[in-house]
Amino acid sequence: MNYTKQVREYCGKHSKGLIDISVVRNTVFADIPYKTLLKIFNRLEEEGIVKTVSKGVYSIGKKKIDERKILSDYTSNGKGMVVGYALFNKIGLTLYQDERIVIYTNVITTKQKSIGNLLLKKVDLIFTDEIIDLVSLLEILDIGFGIRGGDYLTYRNVVELLAKTYTDDNFKQVIGAVRYKYSTIVKLNELLNRLNINNLCMDLYQ
Repeated sequence: MNYTKQVREYCGKHSKGLIDISVVRNTVFADIPYKTLLKIFNRLEEEGIVKTVSKGVYSIGKKKIDERKILSDYTSNGKGMVVGYALFNKIGLTLYQDERIVIYTNVITTKQKSIGNLLLKKVDLIFTDEIIDLVSLLEILDIGFGIRGGDYLTYRNVVELLAKTYTDDNFKQVIGAVRYKYSTIVKLNELLNRLNINNLCMDLYQ
């Protein structure tokens, strides 16, 4: 099949979607030489079929980018999760909102990538519910009572709830992908011990 025709057909089937060249180059368009693929997308942008939203990332069509769609593309089906204040807002820890939304995702190939107000960070994890709970817990403990606008009672209830799904196996996976401060792991250990949850988190961290 003609390479340009192949890309055009893909764009036609995914109108209003998002294309990350670093992802599709080795999957959807694995048979197309990389330089050729870039030239095709440059041509399609000149024609108004796609639009650059970030380096190597294009939106299909002329419609304004839907941030919720981008979030879904990088977080759904075990691909990632929001962290930072977007996470804290979601679980009711604070009403303070940060302009930038940070996402941990296994989709991107570079260390990080910006798309508008979104900052994507590469984290090699499969984001199951249990992994998301543990990462959420560690993100909260990492900032602790320094969370802007945070409520102490809500903080205590949330960390205790998230801690109930802790396992050493999941912890080993998470610290292999995200390096948290020693003081954060000490807080985790104290929390787990207070809740009588067996753990080897200090040994695994060291």
